[in-house]
Formats: sequence, C-alpha cells, structure tokens
Amino acid sequence: MRTSSHRIPLPIVAAFLCGVLASMAIGFALMVSAANERQPATSAHTTQLEASDVPAVEKTAGTFMPLYLQAEPQWENVSYAGGTIGDSGCGLTCAAMATVYLTGQDVTPQDLAAAVGDSCLTDGVNDPEKFAQWIAATYPGYGITATAKLWRLDDALAQVDAGAIAFAGVHNGTLGDAAYKGHVIMIWRHDGSGYWVRDPASATNSARAFTREELEQANLVYFVCMERGNYDDAGH
Repeated sequence: MRTSSHRIPLPIVAAFLCGVLASMAIGFALMVSAANERQPATSAHTTQLEASDVPAVEKTAGTFMPLYLQAEPQWENVSYAGGTIGDSGCGLTCAAMATVYLTGQDVTPQDLAAAVGDSCLTDGVNDPEKFAQWIAATYPGYGITATAKLWRLDDALAQVDAGAIAFAGVHNGTLGDAAYKGHVIMIWRHDGSGYWVRDPASATNSARAFTREELEQANLVYFVCMERGNYDDAGH
C-alpha cells in the first residue's frame, strides 16, 4: 500500500526563505546599531576628551613628599647663590620639597628660586631657618610653624617622631653613599624601619631608611623643624 505525499510548491518555499533572511538581516542591523551606541568613540575626539576632561591628581598636604634632585635637567643650570641649583641649591631643593609636602601646592626648585632670590641665604649659603620662615609666612592659611636652629640630633628626631619634618645640615660628614663637605638634607618620616630622608644630591639615600646610629655618624650639625599645619582648614 503506498502513502501519498504532499509537496509544498517551490515558489512558496522561496518566498518563506526570503522573509526569514530579511528578518535576520534587520535584526543583525539593529544589534550592530545598539552595540555602536554602547562603544566609546575611537577617533581623535576620544583623545581630546581624555586630555581635557580627566582631572589632574590633587596632592593632599601631609601625604605626598616629592623627590627633587638638584641635578634634574629642568633646573640644574638655573642661577642660584652665586652658582646654579645643581651645585649650590641643596637647601633650596629641600625647601621646595617641604613646601609641596606641607601645603600640597606644586612648587619646584626653579619656582622657589624665582620667588626667594637670595633672601634665604646667609653669607651666600643656604639657610634652612630662613626658608622655613619664608614658607610659614607665604602660606599662612596652613598654620605652619617653624623652630629656630636646633643643635642636638635627639631634639630634632623627637619632633620628627611627633610628625614634624626637619632640615639637617651636614658638615664634613658621610651619609649613606655620599660624603659632603657642606650640605642640607631633610628628615621627613619615621617608621619601623628607621628615619627616611630626602637627600637632594642622592636618589639612593632618598630611597632607604637610616638608623639613628647612621644619622649620628653623618655629622649633622644643626636642624630646623617644621610642623605640618592645619591641612583640613587650608582650603587647598
């Protein structure tokens, strides 16, 4: 016994397939359009947005201590103290770092040299006490205070332990990897590993902690300490 079969005419099949393909094409086009709306632009406009709309990083006073070196090419050959920042600007460079740390303002050694001229020199030599007084007077809203020169390491380190920073004068001494006839460094932090310094003539010394004994052997002859100030009220 044979079972009869019913065949769908070819024109109807072709029309059905065309409709299916058309629907798939429209759906794909809608998907591409939606995806394009979600994707960021890849033209030059993206670069312009990134350059203009991304806010600059704000330095918060008391949390960011830069490392400036006298020999950096941006200011190494700038005239200062009868020479250049590169050969005579140790105290100036420390003062620029201290200003950034205490206030959050962007101040470089070159900026500071232009602002103070020779006013922070004594007998042609960097005077950290004058720099400290200048910083406190120039940024009064931060409540910065400074000591006169201290002559005992223990007195200076006690203030660093309490949160101050201390300029320190080296005289015929060796600190870490360098020997100095006359030099200024800054002791700025104490933690479990020791005392951290910023040495404007040595990136190596500025990247490690020193023990109290090492600082005693460095022949540090005077200190000027600065308190951190009223950061929350300064409106920077």
